[in-house]
Amino acid sequence: MFNWWKRYSLLFTILLFLFISLFLLSRYGHYKGEAIFLEKTLRFLAYPLQKNVQRLVTWVKEIGESYFFLIGVQEENKILRREISELRQENARLQEIIFAEERLKKLYALHPKSGIIAQIIGRDPSSWFKSLLVDKGQLAGVKKDMVAIGAGGVVGRVIDVSAQTAKILLITDPNSAVDVLIQRSRTQGILEGNVEDYCVLKYVPKAEDIQVGDTVLTSGIGGIFPKGLMIGTVRRVDKKRTGIFQHVEVSPAVDFAKLEELLIIHGEP
Repeated sequence: MFNWWKRYSLLFTILLFLFISLFLLSRYGHYKGEAIFLEKTLRFLAYPLQKNVQRLVTWVKEIGESYFFLIGVQEENKILRREISELRQENARLQEIIFAEERLKKLYALHPKSGIIAQIIGRDPSSWFKSLLVDKGQLAGVKKDMVAIGAGGVVGRVIDVSAQTAKILLITDPNSAVDVLIQRSRTQGILEGNVEDYCVLKYVPKAEDIQVGDTVLTSGIGGIFPKGLMIGTVRRVDKKRTGIFQHVEVSPAVDFAKLEELLIIHGEP
């Protein structure tokens, strides 16, 4: 019982104080002098309570305003994050368009004559047969034995064509053979593919002058690859092997792993 009274004693005291105040106002309200004195007295006594109540009301109001403000800020942040994400996607798309235009300019600069732009849509997963699948075929004018070039140089030749696609045999494939020449010394040979990522220049006599760093171009012999297209550079020369020919390795000018577009052109008539 004592604990209950201790817990609620303040509440009862406040209620009692309010009751006495109302009673006195109603009892002596018709006496103007006494009413003014009582009113001042009650105001003085009620001031601490009113002040605390006002503080409580102001605090609750500020809490409510802060809550709704935070809700609004969170919603605004969601909208801003969504807009930032959309702008980043749009920026990435525009960057891809710019990069594609730069690659196409390099392709046309490499061979300014008419050609067919094709996108790579597939790669042969095997390490023994190296080829690419592109999105242009007979309907676009692609024919067998047409030449595919990239921004760096020769990629390969068309070996199979359907209505809407074509398969390109890379110059690094072991089944590939291209007639080439060394630009500096005019030495000619046959460039064949390899299971590795480089090519081998065959049938070059040991007496021929070939050095590491020499530029290798298509010779125009063979009736497929036009003359003067970039093939790559000599990466290794070995004249100590047995036989009458020297061993010459050539690094392709094209990075096949990063290739995205091709320019397909007509070969030599």
